[in-house]
Amino acid sequence: MFKKLNQTLITKYPLIWNLKFIWILLTVLVFNLIALINGFLFFNKKSQLQESALYEVFYNSGIAVFYVLIGVIITVIWLYFYIKNNRFKSNFPTSRNYLFKEFLAVFFIFFLMFYVPNSFKTGLKLRVSNYLSEEQYLKDIDVINRTQGFTLQSDLGYNSYSRNLAVPAFDSLVSEKETKELYDLNSRLIKEKDSTRYIAPFLEPYFRNSEFRILLANHFPDRKSYTNIDFVNSYSPLKKSSKDQSYPIDNTIYETARSPEEAAREASYAVDSAAVQATTDQPETYYNLASLYNYSFLAFQNPKNSTLNHQFYDEQWIALLQKNDRKEIENLLNNYTDLLKKQEIGYQFEHKKWIDYLPQYPYYFIDNKLQEEHKDVIDKKNKKDYINQDSLNQIYTNIEFAKYNSTWLEHIEYYLLIALILTVLIITFRFSTFKVWLISLIGAGILAILGSVFGISIDASIGYTQFTPYIIVFIFYIAFITITIFGLRNKKYKVLTGINLNWFVATNIFIGIMMLSFYTDIRNEMLYDGVDGSLYDFKATNPEMIMLNKIAEIFLFINPILFIISFYFIINLYKKWQAMPEE
Repeated sequence: MFKKLNQTLITKYPLIWNLKFIWILLTVLVFNLIALINGFLFFNKKSQLQESALYEVFYNSGIAVFYVLIGVIITVIWLYFYIKNNRFKSNFPTSRNYLFKEFLAVFFIFFLMFYVPNSFKTGLKLRVSNYLSEEQYLKDIDVINRTQGFTLQSDLGYNSYSRNLAVPAFDSLVSEKETKELYDLNSRLIKEKDSTRYIAPFLEPYFRNSEFRILLANHFPDRKSYTNIDFVNSYSPLKKSSKDQSYPIDNTIYETARSPEEAAREASYAVDSAAVQATTDQPETYYNLASLYNYSFLAFQNPKNSTLNHQFYDEQWIALLQKNDRKEIENLLNNYTDLLKKQEIGYQFEHKKWIDYLPQYPYYFIDNKLQEEHKDVIDKKNKKDYINQDSLNQIYTNIEFAKYNSTWLEHIEYYLLIALILTVLIITFRFSTFKVWLISLIGAGILAILGSVFGISIDASIGYTQFTPYIIVFIFYIAFITITIFGLRNKKYKVLTGINLNWFVATNIFIGIMMLSFYTDIRNEMLYDGVDGSLYDFKATNPEMIMLNKIAEIFLFINPILFIISFYFIINLYKKWQAMPEE
């Protein structure tokens, strides 16, 4: 049977026979199927869901090494049989279409080889997504969204800087007008001391400003303390905008540090305060004004109901606190601890009940923190109560990713690029002589060294410029084209022409990416004045830079297609080169 099939392929489908396409295609598909099953079986215990890098386990656990070794063995065996026969080098009449199909087939095989990590991840996601039904998942994240603020974790924001909505209990004590007046006064004083000092803009809503907290402290002298109950200053706006940079993605568990504007302004108060205390020799004091009212964070976005958004849960949160129904709060705590038990997440309330740690109406000022498990405390009698809130969130983050995020195209642009590089490496070997191919390979390394030396020389003579590497690559690229065209037209210097033709083809893979990067850097140099924040912030906020970055991301997908189209015409150059007289 196999002998007859082989004979049929030789006579009717020589390209398929020469490529051993059927056998390598089946092998690579089975290879991906094994990776899919392996990923599916990898998830076998609940504790794995607590791993933040669960879906990167293919690379992080050494599994990739096994697949790389098997992949290399498969590739070497295939290339051995594939490269044995070369009708093009044997001067057998070969059409451009035949050679182009050969190029596409090799590219497709390499791409499937590099797709194995995605197959593994797809299997893993399939298993994780079936861990919970969608109905149960939506119920559980609703409990988390309603209850997480009561976990009193240090990485959650309980400062008025974190708040989005009005709270009459506090806002009736300090108005926007007096907050703005104090802000203007402080700004003038800072400028009088140092006219070059940066003044952060007035934040909206007004209670997010540090002046609000200063004025609020005047109403609560009893909150003065020599120890600070510290919580992270974070802000998650109800709606995203280009001006808001310090906010987490809605469907992830992530808290950002305070904004640069807030940090700059509060740093000035810290310096002034330190100077006063240094002269009075008094211990540092704080006003602990952290309150449950200020909590404003959406742990999980409901993918099926857009009305259950950040604002909805913020309003529900404030309404619950204003109602002061401890029984309803305790029911939420019980539902949350049920989730902890179900997911086998650690928590402990031996010293007091959870409800007893929560602050009281009307201001809900926080006097305790419930940290993650204290592993440094050996004596169980002195061990503090805790909640591993982050571990629970990680479980549902992983489930959410498995259920609602597709990974079929994840990193595919890089797999395409790597497959293209290897395909060009093999095809140039097929289309040129071994001598020309080897000199091209070694010469590419020598050119890279020469380019570096040339770049250093340019920087030393005219000063450093980020555009030097681009200029050098373009010079080499034009030289490759010029020498190739000269050799093909005059039918001389076959070896030199072949080497430059190979270099031209290899450079074609990256030339579009480099040109786009070159243009982006030029525009960045023209638009960035160095005044409005850091270069990183400028690239993240400037509309043109954002547009160019998106174009660059899209171009990574388009680049292989453009190369494939161009290679169809380049094949004729190889045919002309093959017809050149030997030297």
